[in-house]
Amino acid sequence: MKKLLLMLTLALVALAGCEKEPMPGQDATAFESPANCYIVSQARTYSFKTVKGNSSESVGDVAYAEVLWESFGTDVAPAVGDLVKSVSYKKGKIVFKTTDKKGNAVIAAKDAAGNILWSWHIWLTNQPKEHVYNNNAGTMMDRNLGATSAARGDVGALGLLYQWGRKDPFLGSSSISDNTIAKSTIFWPSAVSSNSTNGTIAYAIANPTTFIGGNYSNHDWYYSEDSSTDNTRWTESESSKSIYDPCPAGWRVPDGGMNGVWNKAGFDDTTYDNTNNGISFSISSPSKTWYPASGYRYSSYGALSWVGNNGYYWSVTPGSLKAYYLRFYDDGFVHPTYNQYRANGFSVRCLQESK
Repeated sequence: MKKLLLMLTLALVALAGCEKEPMPGQDATAFESPANCYIVSQARTYSFKTVKGNSSESVGDVAYAEVLWESFGTDVAPAVGDLVKSVSYKKGKIVFKTTDKKGNAVIAAKDAAGNILWSWHIWLTNQPKEHVYNNNAGTMMDRNLGATSAARGDVGALGLLYQWGRKDPFLGSSSISDNTIAKSTIFWPSAVSSNSTNGTIAYAIANPTTFIGGNYSNHDWYYSEDSSTDNTRWTESESSKSIYDPCPAGWRVPDGGMNGVWNKAGFDDTTYDNTNNGISFSISSPSKTWYPASGYRYSSYGALSWVGNNGYYWSVTPGSLKAYYLRFYDDGFVHPTYNQYRANGFSVRCLQESK
């Protein structure tokens, strides 16, 4: 009898000392401001709401979440879980746990049938610094979107590449001088040609790893039966980001053209750094900012080209069927007001939103 009482007492003590298993997200660091990209600078558990971009609109009936891909942005392929150790979905939130390694990953929310409802870019990097440009042109990040470094000559400074108007990134090069795509945890699908089925925003959302080649009607990944297109994919109105803007909260794709950031800041022809493959532009604070020659993804089938020779940086500003961008060459020529077809995959350098 005494033995039985002792066992019961020990059991009660053990139960009293037990803690309930925390609910997913209970001890997570929550991202309060929604976006399509979340910056992670420390290894810990994070959570965000399953809403579309910077809106409060739900992505739909989420059944589960999973990591689509991970990459260091180098010629070394990470193992699954090297960047994002775990991910789960519970009551309108995605919860994920990261390591202390730097790189990029994309997490998708899926329905019960396995269809992708939405996806988010997890950017594992040191917190980007603010660079103030000349002539009150604006405050920009010190690095490309997806870059793990802002240092000249560092492959980590290349970042990711984006088709105009799409929120999801594509891998850049694993070298500052070669057209060699960085390695990741997945085999990426082949590019598709834009048509009435896959040249849509719905298709782009459901297939974030598929490059959509431009069609012959408007030379855009966004399909139209005539020579028209949609100009609101990255912006709802002037200087107002849309739910498809790929930048983190508080930042957006910059304005381009004659009234754009680079033209106002006075980005003129300058000296090209042939050792580190890029240009250090003069700005207000600090005195210089580094732009690597990240190359681009070709509009027809997504091949990587001109890495180490040219830099291509999208703006949010439409230009007829094209869109404005910054371009520079390895001879030092700089064109801050060029425009090009939107199916191309260019770099993005985010502009701070007005406070």
